[in-house]
Amino acid sequence: MGAIEFLCDIRFHHSFLLAANPETGRSKPLRVSYADYGDSNSDAVVLFCGALMGTRFCYSPLDRVAKAHNVRIIHPDRPGIGGTEAVEQNQRIPTWLEMIPPLLAHLNITHVSLASHSGGIIYALNALLTYPHMLHPKTPYVAFFAPWVHHSHSRIHHLRATELLPAPLIGRFASMARFVNDNVVPLAGLSSTFFHGIKDAFHYSMPAPAPVPLAPTPSSLSRTVSRTSTDGGDEGLDLDDPEVVEEMRQLIIEYLFAEAIEGIGADAKLFLKKPSTIQWCSPSIFWSDVDYLVPLLAKIIEGEKTSQESDRRWTIDAFHAQTDDMVGEKGRLWFDECWKSYHVTAPISPPSEPGVQERKSLEFRSEVVPNSEHNYLMDPAYGACDKWLERVKESFPVPEEV
Repeated sequence: MGAIEFLCDIRFHHSFLLAANPETGRSKPLRVSYADYGDSNSDAVVLFCGALMGTRFCYSPLDRVAKAHNVRIIHPDRPGIGGTEAVEQNQRIPTWLEMIPPLLAHLNITHVSLASHSGGIIYALNALLTYPHMLHPKTPYVAFFAPWVHHSHSRIHHLRATELLPAPLIGRFASMARFVNDNVVPLAGLSSTFFHGIKDAFHYSMPAPAPVPLAPTPSSLSRTVSRTSTDGGDEGLDLDDPEVVEEMRQLIIEYLFAEAIEGIGADAKLFLKKPSTIQWCSPSIFWSDVDYLVPLLAKIIEGEKTSQESDRRWTIDAFHAQTDDMVGEKGRLWFDECWKSYHVTAPISPPSEPGVQERKSLEFRSEVVPNSEHNYLMDPAYGACDKWLERVKESFPVPEEV
């Protein structure tokens, strides 16, 4: 199968209508586009939140490794991106939260694992706080790849420069990207190199997108899948062939700009909190940053101890890039410390081991992926995706026979 046939597969071109909601002022249905790939028959499902410019096409190369681990991935486009209709800036998070339950109901999906890349974590965290019951009833699992950290904590210089830019300019990020792609230089990598075609002031002030999980130099990497899948799809799409990888990257970029992109500028403003009045949270559950959110989640998990969900054992993984000019070492350490400062335990009755009276209800794990970079951390060649999808599958154990 060639790259164009692969990307034209219906699995990457689904849509559904979110019913009108007069209570929120939305008088008409909202069209939502999404991808549904990997193992379509699996109960181990990931709801995925992509990075800036990370549309449903951009992570399509994960299809093969997802099939190998018998995991299904659902990746909705956010408002104003792809085929999902746009909404006002202050409605981005509420609309995202509103569309998740009906989308999963439409697909007959009961429980999911959550995963995000870079700034997609803002959407994943809101879903986590709002719908904790959406995750597995016994072994909820969440994974963050290159989790976004605001520059007030990471102290990344070129991001701190955004404080000097007017919010409307940041909001035109996607339009400028389209202009550069069409008229200056093709966005072959959609990485930080894209800014070399724009004047230095813009180069040092805007965040680089992090979309395609295929590194631009695949000849030095091996993307061989570790398991055999029987669920059709991309047989013959050789991601170890540099020419195939380059064709995939070019087509993904072409398809990205063929659809709506105004929501990408809105996401840039959201991720940067520009203007400062923009909040990362939904109106129903306030949180200002990760260090505020973690105690809220811990409180939710503490509350489960007295309910029928007292046996839930939460696991949250953070996969960090070894080279990350968007988050940096300070940002990584700050993010990890937010989680490590909270650990939730639950009593074991009866104790499983002598002297052991409690176990963790929330476990946070963090690792730096060798040789990886922020934009391409999710390239299967670096191994983190293999590990992640294996853990997703393990978090959906086969029900025991009665």
